[in-house]
Amino acid sequence: MNVALGLIIVSPYLAFLPMIYLLYYFFKRGELTLRNEWTKGLLFLFLWSFLVGLMNNQGFYVLTSLVILGYLFVSIYIHSAYRKTEDVERLFLSLFWLSLGSAFLGLLEHWNIITYSPAWWKYFLGTRSIVDITESQRISGTFNNPNLAGTWYAAMIMIGFYFFRRVSGMRKFAYVGAVALYIFVLMMTESRAAVIGLFLGFVIYAYFAGHKKKMLMLMFILLSGTALMLNRPEWFPRGDILFSSIQDRQEIWKNCFNMFMMKPITGWGIMGIYFADSSVYHYMRVFHAHNTLLTIATTLGMVGLLAFIWMEWSLLQGIRVLYQNQCRITPLLSGIKAMILGHGLFDFTIMSPQIGLLFVGCSALIGALAYRYSPELVRTRFPLPVRYRRYKKI
Repeated sequence: MNVALGLIIVSPYLAFLPMIYLLYYFFKRGELTLRNEWTKGLLFLFLWSFLVGLMNNQGFYVLTSLVILGYLFVSIYIHSAYRKTEDVERLFLSLFWLSLGSAFLGLLEHWNIITYSPAWWKYFLGTRSIVDITESQRISGTFNNPNLAGTWYAAMIMIGFYFFRRVSGMRKFAYVGAVALYIFVLMMTESRAAVIGLFLGFVIYAYFAGHKKKMLMLMFILLSGTALMLNRPEWFPRGDILFSSIQDRQEIWKNCFNMFMMKPITGWGIMGIYFADSSVYHYMRVFHAHNTLLTIATTLGMVGLLAFIWMEWSLLQGIRVLYQNQCRITPLLSGIKAMILGHGLFDFTIMSPQIGLLFVGCSALIGALAYRYSPELVRTRFPLPVRYRRYKKI
């Protein structure tokens, strides 16, 4: 598993390899079992996105839908391999320490040891975005984009906080140092949405940890900080472009909503926003709608959006099961989910294979643990056989 985690962290392109391996693994084993609504929803989204790609006569859209199939295999594997809290903690612990390598690369970017000048290995490692950004002082780590790096480092901060509270003695200093590094590189990404998502994640973390007063305090800090940023943007990173950035997103949302209204049922396909004709989309070329729900609605229509909402609703039931059974990792799992979805108010970071795997992985872990605690609430239904038979020659 550490090898797979290393591949996911070190490059946005190597992140596909674990999914490809699981494709081979499950077809060799000969069967798939959809244990809950999350996996059934992923299967439906794969089939629907595949169909939408065909309806839009775009072979590339069909190809990109295979990523959802990869997420399905990852979820099925997690459901079978991680049903104990201790196993999940070991998984997060490995993720936390391995991600320090990406953070150190982020430091080298910040110190200009790794420059922004084009080079094939920078694209491969994700230290340089495939799309040029004007703010080259922002770091991307190994995630191809500063906002994506911000999401990942925010998740590592939450993981570090969780383990800091569980260890004692000198080990606490190791976690303090690592979390301080993640906070620093998060600030160097200058991702405002990632910081907002982090606060929302800790709000949910505090709620499920039973700290209602801390939850209210975090909400107050978030609201006060947002109000201060809007009134004194020069006090914050990239404050000089805050309102132009807001205007850009408003125009993107407006154009994508118009696209959704043109094809409200099916949508335009996974890459439909980027490849939209200028007669349909009238603003800067972007990969997504800079909002999770709007992106899904635009690309997969109302059918895809309702499927996604249904999947998230089923995960809420799983979180409720974990909370009722006092599963100690519930605050962390729900907090990371809330952080990514909170960031998703202004972005669509789960489009990246690395952030997508983090999001899908946390969702699958919730389902796996909930099934262990209460299998009658999260039922196993509809085994999906894929075994093929070898017949002897007659």
